[in-house]
Amino acid sequence: MKRIVLCAWLGTTLALAAATAAEEPTSHPKDVERGKELFLRYCSGCHGEDGRGEAKTFRPSVGNLAVRELMDQVPDEYLFTVIKSGGAAVGKNAAMPAWGKQLADQDIWDIIGFVRTLATY
Repeated sequence: MKRIVLCAWLGTTLALAAATAAEEPTSHPKDVERGKELFLRYCSGCHGEDGRGEAKTFRPSVGNLAVRELMDQVPDEYLFTVIKSGGAAVGKNAAMPAWGKQLADQDIWDIIGFVRTLATY
């Protein structure tokens, strides 16, 4: 069951990621340590400290950010859009909040830099 859900999620995510990254991707500087601090403060409640989506608090079903095969296929620009504008902005669960009013763009890039370190398997 989990494999089917992951595959469906991956397919939808990749299609949306391709549309989001239609322009040439740009490289943004990222402070991974700052990103970790922000991730733990804003994201770990649902995604867990390790990004696997197994937080001990109320949470919707969230993507596992520790799966390298998935994360290697998702462009930074897509992650930026999800974090800044929320899940609904890319056709995902609206329970993923839009953090654009609380976080500066650089904060979001720093979180993305940290999220990239979570893909360990």
